[in-house]
Amino acid sequence: MHSQRIQRLEKDMILVKASMEQQGLNINLSLLEDLIISTAQEKENIANNLRKELGVKGTTNFNSSRDVSESVLPLLGVKAQRTRTGRYTTSRQVLQGINHPIMQQISRYRDLEKQHSSFKSIHKATDKSKGKIFCHYTDDCPSGRLYSKGYNFQSFTQLSRSLVYPDKGCVFILVDYDSFELKILSALSHDTYFKNCWSMGLDLHRKVVSDMKGIPYDSVTSAQRRTGKQLNFGISYLQEPAGLAKNLNCSIYEAQELMADYKAQIPEIEKFKEDVIAQAHQTGYSDTLWGRRRYLAYINSHNTTERKKSERQAVNHRIQGAASDIVKQSLVNLHQSGLTINTMLHDAALLTIPEDKVEQSIKQVKEIMEVSINDLKFTVTCRIGKTWSECYENK
Repeated sequence: MHSQRIQRLEKDMILVKASMEQQGLNINLSLLEDLIISTAQEKENIANNLRKELGVKGTTNFNSSRDVSESVLPLLGVKAQRTRTGRYTTSRQVLQGINHPIMQQISRYRDLEKQHSSFKSIHKATDKSKGKIFCHYTDDCPSGRLYSKGYNFQSFTQLSRSLVYPDKGCVFILVDYDSFELKILSALSHDTYFKNCWSMGLDLHRKVVSDMKGIPYDSVTSAQRRTGKQLNFGISYLQEPAGLAKNLNCSIYEAQELMADYKAQIPEIEKFKEDVIAQAHQTGYSDTLWGRRRYLAYINSHNTTERKKSERQAVNHRIQGAASDIVKQSLVNLHQSGLTINTMLHDAALLTIPEDKVEQSIKQVKEIMEVSINDLKFTVTCRIGKTWSECYENK
């Protein structure tokens, strides 16, 4: 059962979803067809060059782990790798570990294979008479978040996004919440560490490493920052030491040490997670600030694996469910203000705006979307583009 606020929100979202489904995305069919041809040609050229250089049969499939492992690697003097189940593996990581130009060509061939497949999929899904691609929005996941069916707009690659353009005389605004889920966690837990970092205009991932290791903030390397990012996101969602060790390619002992040092800096967040889990054990569900509930059938299970999974789900729902509530309310308010929403993407929205109303539209969007919880403001970044991909390039 949901609160009246959630029920009203979901009712208001019906019109928003219908509007986005009718709006769709404009597709540059001419450019799309050119890309289908050019990627197919480049892919074939690479395949022919590889067959010639290696002296392998024309039936060799460079996208196949078995063919590459049995027909290519022996010619280079490289031993093929297998998974635990005995299957050959030639993942990107494996290929990158082999220092040979042939591997670069195979990697490029596979990238083109994915691109070509994606372009063909978009072409097939596009309504040729309207020059648009449409999808259906559903939100039947426990957190209430929207995702698309029919065609998954969130699967568009950066190159595919260059095919999407706004109506004549308009531009796109891509509006995205900044550090969204971490800010939700900070606001709900009344945290001080995260808030102080943001109030000083510092990068949270870099600051975490600086404080943990006692090194100057400006001396934190990109690799060290990655450790901070893994800690911030992983531990926030109850990641186990084994998972962190795998992500950071370190020992479980090292991961445990990192986690202990990190948790010591965020006592309010740790207390918040403990309280959420305790409440879930008592009530059998987790709910958001607005009353969106997720029932957890195994929260009190005697099976440790099931119980731990439910505890993670309890914390995840409190955060991700809140993200869903905020984004949906923003979409409703944007729609009711007369703004055109093309689609939503996780915590972002793609809007079509008349070229002569960009500044006032950005101001309006920020006034609508930049809400506060427990005195923490959820800021957004607006990016402009004549194509969807340009929005990611223009900051």
